[in-house]
Amino acid sequence: MSENAADEVIRLAQQQIAERHAREAREQALRIEGRARRETPWRWMFTGAGAVLLLALLFSPGAPLQWKMYAVVHGVCAQEHNIFLGGMQFPLCARNSGIYMSFLLTLGYIYVIGRGRAGRIPPWPISAALILFVVIMGVDGFNSLFVDISQPHLYTPDNRLRTLTGMGMGISIAVLLHIVLNMTLRKDVDDTLPVLRSWWELLGILAIDLLALAAIYANLGIMFWPLAFAAFFGITGVLYMVALLLTSLFMGYEGSITSLRQLARPATVAIIPTLIILIAMSYLRFWLETQGLIL
Repeated sequence: MSENAADEVIRLAQQQIAERHAREAREQALRIEGRARRETPWRWMFTGAGAVLLLALLFSPGAPLQWKMYAVVHGVCAQEHNIFLGGMQFPLCARNSGIYMSFLLTLGYIYVIGRGRAGRIPPWPISAALILFVVIMGVDGFNSLFVDISQPHLYTPDNRLRTLTGMGMGISIAVLLHIVLNMTLRKDVDDTLPVLRSWWELLGILAIDLLALAAIYANLGIMFWPLAFAAFFGITGVLYMVALLLTSLFMGYEGSITSLRQLARPATVAIIPTLIILIAMSYLRFWLETQGLIL
């Protein structure tokens, strides 16, 4: 075969490869465009469902708002060792308030510092600190349990310590759940970018948590509603995000998301199991309490 003929064969092969890549890119663009069109009505449905649920929580008559929040999460939160701020009781107990306030604050913080697409665990010293946060909360939780059941214990529990150790746990949950969601659903996940890269970034969210802790135990009544909502939407948000993950996988969204708007359909559907779990668990616990089976 002459040199010119070989060059021509190579040129034709390259042209065919380029044409195939262009065709695949067009097909991919059409699929994305078609999915975007199909998602648009679901975005309106998601917005409408969220608005209806929020308005029902805020304005349904018959009970104060803080009690309605308390009732919604009654089945998924122990609601013992309660904390009060400005004379009103939080919807969650001290430890869970710390966990889920911190979870929601950490998730927002992750996006503010530009880690929305991050899919890598933090460097090992920071990861070790996150694991330590979990261990510390576990120790404090068991110590508190031993006091409640009149067993030997290491020290006298305190609501401030319950909230503080819960906050460390909340940071760890937020980092882990963010990584799991990104690695599972995102097409454009950056698996080289850690969610937290430095001690300064970890100290940043710790400082925010400590400000929230100070507001609670300095009894700054003006902060009741912002912090109560953070705790409430934190605990319901964790449950919802797990439902969203499972719903998205069932609907075939694995590794296909480049924008959160593309999750409108599974996000709308995931509201249903979230509500079912919250309502069923709350009803069951209230019923058990009325029957005297639990306190």
